[in-house]
Amino acid sequence: MITLTSLSLALALWQTPVQADTVSPAEDLARTYMDHYASVDWDAMEPFLAEDVVFSDPTVIDDSLGATGLHETSREAMMALLRSFGAEYNPIELGFDWHTIFESNGRVVFMGHVNARYPTENPDQHFLWRAEQVTVITVQNGEIIRQDDFANYAGAQQSLVPAN
Repeated sequence: MITLTSLSLALALWQTPVQADTVSPAEDLARTYMDHYASVDWDAMEPFLAEDVVFSDPTVIDDSLGATGLHETSREAMMALLRSFGAEYNPIELGFDWHTIFESNGRVVFMGHVNARYPTENPDQHFLWRAEQVTVITVQNGEIIRQDDFANYAGAQQSLVPAN
């Protein structure tokens, strides 16, 4: 009888989701980093990155990159890539909107949308590029050692929106 009661309790606990009141240190670090990424603050992002960070986006559509897409293996190369992107396209914000964020074993998974805004010749309008996106940030020893971005480039929505 004790065995059956113990088994029932174990099954009930196993099936009951556990709500965390606080986020892990890895998730806290990744959330702060992603806030800087969303606001295109490259300088604020950089200190979070390990010197040998890996930055990958295998979903980017660019024939010159080949099948692996974007793949950088150092903080210097990653930041040069982001700064070059910023200089070429002048994004106002990447405006991430995450409907799901969770951490597992040092990997913080962000699922939602990128809502990138860019200036236009009309100061009252912005160009909006919106796509589904998943970003996985791997944290080890208090720094980001890997960032993997996956975006639905082919399914992106593009429109002009008010500049407010």
